[in-house]
Amino acid sequence: MDWVVFALSVSAVLVAVWLWLVSRRNWSGAGLYASVGCLIAACFNAAAPVRGALDPNYVGYQFGLAGSEKGLGVTAVAGSIFLLTAMSALLAASRDHGRALWIVAATCAAMFIIIGVPTVQQAVLDPADNAIQFGEYLTVPGVAATAILVLLLAIPYAVGAVWAASAAMSSRN
Repeated sequence: MDWVVFALSVSAVLVAVWLWLVSRRNWSGAGLYASVGCLIAACFNAAAPVRGALDPNYVGYQFGLAGSEKGLGVTAVAGSIFLLTAMSALLAASRDHGRALWIVAATCAAMFIIIGVPTVQQAVLDPADNAIQFGEYLTVPGVAATAILVLLLAIPYAVGAVWAASAAMSSRN
């Protein structure tokens, strides 16, 4: 199976649903930012849960502090991250209050620990040492890469945890 095509297909469906929810304009600014962070994490993890179960040659899984050796452990860890971040992306894009936002708050808090903290630690240690590589043709170097990583893989989860908990506590439903 071509796992890139699989991941892109799953991500395309998720992004399409997300865009439809966003178009309904039932979100807050902080919720939308948290939603984008969760959407990115879900798309990054779209293939690993299935590949862990079906591909005996899959080497294993690592996403920040979360990881597993090959096999069903990958399916459990990556699948949990995918399902929770996909659900949280859609919830945060579809509402600005309600008890369901406790799921978003818990997911964002966990994601901040799993990927946000390591991202910030690396950014603080040596911001010039970071790079984002898109194959061998495009590399975003140093400080620019660090800024992008922090803005997309750390801050949305901190914002999301605080916003969603506050919005869930002040539920108007």
